[in-house]
Amino acid sequence: MNYKYITLWLFAFFVFISNIWGISIFSLDEAKNASCAREMLERGDFIVPTFNYELRTDKPPLHYYFMMFAYKLFGVNEFSARFFSSFFGSLTVILTYFFANRVFNEKVAILSYIVLLSSLHFIFQFHMAVPDPFLIFFITLAVFSFYIFYREKKEIFLWIFYVSLGLGILSKGLVALLLPLLSVLIFIALNKELSFIKEMKILKGLFITLTVSLPWYVAVGLKTDWIWIKEFLLKHNISRFSEPMEGHGGLFIITFLFVFVGMLPFSVFIFQTVKEVFKNRLNPAVVFLSIFVFTYTLFFSLSKTKLPNYTVPVYPALSILIAITLQKLYHYRYIYSLIFYTILTLSLPFILYFSLKNDKNLYLVADYSWFFFILTVGAFLALIMYKDTSKVILSLFISSVVMSLTFFYVIMPKVDKESSVKVILPYIDKDLPIGYYKRYNPAFSFYLKKRIIPLNTPEEVKNFIKQGKVNILTREEYLEELKDIKELKVIVKKKDLFENPTSVLLKN
Repeated sequence: MNYKYITLWLFAFFVFISNIWGISIFSLDEAKNASCAREMLERGDFIVPTFNYELRTDKPPLHYYFMMFAYKLFGVNEFSARFFSSFFGSLTVILTYFFANRVFNEKVAILSYIVLLSSLHFIFQFHMAVPDPFLIFFITLAVFSFYIFYREKKEIFLWIFYVSLGLGILSKGLVALLLPLLSVLIFIALNKELSFIKEMKILKGLFITLTVSLPWYVAVGLKTDWIWIKEFLLKHNISRFSEPMEGHGGLFIITFLFVFVGMLPFSVFIFQTVKEVFKNRLNPAVVFLSIFVFTYTLFFSLSKTKLPNYTVPVYPALSILIAITLQKLYHYRYIYSLIFYTILTLSLPFILYFSLKNDKNLYLVADYSWFFFILTVGAFLALIMYKDTSKVILSLFISSVVMSLTFFYVIMPKVDKESSVKVILPYIDKDLPIGYYKRYNPAFSFYLKKRIIPLNTPEEVKNFIKQGKVNILTREEYLEELKDIKELKVIVKKKDLFENPTSVLLKN
């Protein structure tokens, strides 16, 4: 049994870690998180997060701690920033296998493993130097631990549940406490087992949760005159829920679509899965997982800020529900799902190609869209072999994993060459003072490893260049405000990858 777990974990880790060292830190979130961890390590400060040496209130510190540890082991680089994200991705898959095997059977466990590892979005999420991988793992651990306690009454799983909630709070805040607890309470209420709440030892459990999470929040509050706490709770929690932030709004249904797209290819069997859930409505494990998936997704559907990564914590539970369905599917029940998936994967390369061709930043990599025909091949083979469920599942799984590896080893490195940071960095003289006017791509901070001086008015820019030769980073939209400063010249400009702004380097 141990040999099987090790083998499954090693394969999962191989997929999750694929080329995390070969793609630069170019996304805004990755850059800020990775730079923040570097600055905390540089200062030897485990309490106050900073970005560009100014207070950063976006996220709690757990992912910073893991990055700092990796930086100590492997140096400050892309591999270190992402290593523990990938590691926790592989742990999440194995945890899902363990739970499904213990609560259902080995076939459901294997199918859950396959479904989860087939999701390119799931793999992508654990390739990033962000807090979500840690939140996903600890929410999954909490949810699964609770149900094992409910079923087996072994207290060790109850304490794991409460410790996991605490670590989840250190990963991304109160969402790690509220949504799992809400799902648990709904489950207990629907089962009319309110007396079970006594067995949960909530007061003692929440004391453990707060013992794990609260000391850091108190410490950062005291060190920042409670500015961090106010900013984090008001702006990055309440405001994100009550209004769209950074243009990430959308219709109510879009969150459910995020889950559907994110769980492809096996989410094409979602309608069969819903039917199977209703058939198994007397199975408490199926009911509990369904409540968690629906509650979590519904919550973020109601949120005004909508992002695909918000609902990734439901993927492990949903993979088990899909796996239960897959083991009972007959070919006449899923042929239309396969036809839909085949049409979808046949269309995808063309959609990507023409979208990239019209993007002035990425038109050079448009030809790489045709690699997505790998998914189409898998879909066609599954369609041809539709009478054999095992071959259908294997075909979808293999094509998805091959697509993931191709994406990270072939496509992303090519796209990465077009990033504004990669293009502009060689033109920056790192020995000269570096400033930024109003805003800049935060990835520059990760690579320059020094403070980039904020300049908020043309007058401040004039004073800055009086000291001699300097570099100034800004965005194209602000160039008009600096046009009267004749000493400044545009050296190079490049649109940021997957973002609207165009980064600009100015010199005098």
